[in-house]
Amino acid sequence: MDIQPIAVQIAKMRFFISLAIEQKPDPTQPNLGIRPLPNLETKFVAANTLIGIERPNQAVLRNPLIDAKEAELRQVRERHFTARTPATKARLRELDAKIRAEISELLRADGFPRETTEKLANWNPYDQNATADFFDPEWMFGIRNGFDIVIGNPPYIRQEEIKALKPVLQAQGYTCYTGTADLYVYFYERALQLLRDGGVLAFISSNKYFRAAYGEKLRAMLASQTIHRIIDFGDAPVFTAISYPSIIVLTKTPAVNNTVRALNWKPGPPIEQLPEIFRAQSFHIAQRDLRPDGWRLESPAALRLLEKLRAAGTPLGEYVKGRFYRGILTGLDEAFVVDRATRDRLIAEHPSSAEILKPFLRGRDIKRWRCEFGEQYLITIESSENKQHPWSGKNEREAERIFAKTYPAIHAWFDTMRQALIDRYDQGQYFWELRFCDYWREFEQSKIIYPDICEHQSFAWDTARFYVGNTAYFISTNQRWLVALLNSQCVEWFYGYICNRVRGSYMRAFSDYMRQIPIPPATSSQQREITALADKILALKQADPNADVSALEREIDERVYRLYGLTPE
Repeated sequence: MDIQPIAVQIAKMRFFISLAIEQKPDPTQPNLGIRPLPNLETKFVAANTLIGIERPNQAVLRNPLIDAKEAELRQVRERHFTARTPATKARLRELDAKIRAEISELLRADGFPRETTEKLANWNPYDQNATADFFDPEWMFGIRNGFDIVIGNPPYIRQEEIKALKPVLQAQGYTCYTGTADLYVYFYERALQLLRDGGVLAFISSNKYFRAAYGEKLRAMLASQTIHRIIDFGDAPVFTAISYPSIIVLTKTPAVNNTVRALNWKPGPPIEQLPEIFRAQSFHIAQRDLRPDGWRLESPAALRLLEKLRAAGTPLGEYVKGRFYRGILTGLDEAFVVDRATRDRLIAEHPSSAEILKPFLRGRDIKRWRCEFGEQYLITIESSENKQHPWSGKNEREAERIFAKTYPAIHAWFDTMRQALIDRYDQGQYFWELRFCDYWREFEQSKIIYPDICEHQSFAWDTARFYVGNTAYFISTNQRWLVALLNSQCVEWFYGYICNRVRGSYMRAFSDYMRQIPIPPATSSQQREITALADKILALKQADPNADVSALEREIDERVYRLYGLTPE
């Protein structure tokens, strides 16, 4: 089954080829002993798998005539499967349509909605160019108690591209529904619905549901069944139809003290070696360790260490009281972010410009321990929802007149990009304002800043009141020792296990993951000692960005290990 008729046709062609080439010619038999190919129309369906039909709300005693007619329909399709002449096939198709209409009327009398029965009657399995906007296994395949196997690769379509479909999926009652879930998530739940008890699910899909927040319900659902195999290919390009592919094989039976055989594929060998590599390198994990907060395919020793670290401290989100912030999203960086020459010119044209031009960092400007200021400046005009301006509350024309008088150089600069500013999505109450943000004051405080993508932990300490763009995040705090802790090998190891990764094994610094980093208890004396080491590194990096600070970092690592209660073993 596939939603695209062309995909169904290609699949049928593939089956025809297999049926043809796998037969053994026998020169002594008529037609060389080659059996005629069957008619596969009723074995392949173009339909929307995710959408079921509406059935009666109340439990009713099923009309036995429905069962009789469905049996008659199955017989017609079995005869069509082996029909040889066009006349026979045409007659059977007419009979198929007649029986479908009769069953439709019986279902309506049995309480099915008229819309549903008309949809069922009008579905024609022999129309090879049509696709059904619903799927029902009983009606389309004669399967009432579930399939033995559901296998496939669900489409990887990001949630931003299925906005129109989300209300429909929610109305279908998917328990794994979340507003941010990508489309493939729903195919997993649908597959479980379609399986009989004891049936087998085998999917290749994106691995994003292993750790993404939107996958929590799906993880719990899958972990309630008996999982046999999981393979995580990471960012290895072994299946180009999807990003970050993974394979899962499970049985639809409740999991009881089950162990899962898992493999983390390492790029390098050709995919044809998968069977041998799986046999040699896979390991067993307890299925109970596949938890709703995130799946980690690691050896029992690694999982024990993760739990030891978790138990050793307070989650960072609690420790800093949730003070995680994302950088500013301007909607038009070419207007709001200017270089040093433009900044100087705007201030020279009118001194008022200096009030709202702030030093600005992009994600790529943030390095480990230090910031590499690229002489970029942000025009910080807060939304009138945030701040009372002289023009706030005025109509658009009057407000712009006041804005032009207050900041004439900035107004003239914006006027060169007026239409783009007006058209942008992210803006305040007026087109020259930045979007609403309730933490503007935090940019002016001491803070830890970090890029949204990094190869290694790259936390920097900032007291220069930098503003940052949306490719960076920051934690508002005055505790410098935290920079050292977050840059330690121990924390990097922990974070590498819980975060999502992108191509090249780069880590994503999403706040949902950052909040989980355990902060071990440290006395004031221990914090001062680590802060002193961090200050030495910061001073060295300030004097020379390429300074070798590895010895100081190793000393910090040793102190951090002790804070977590770790030994060399």
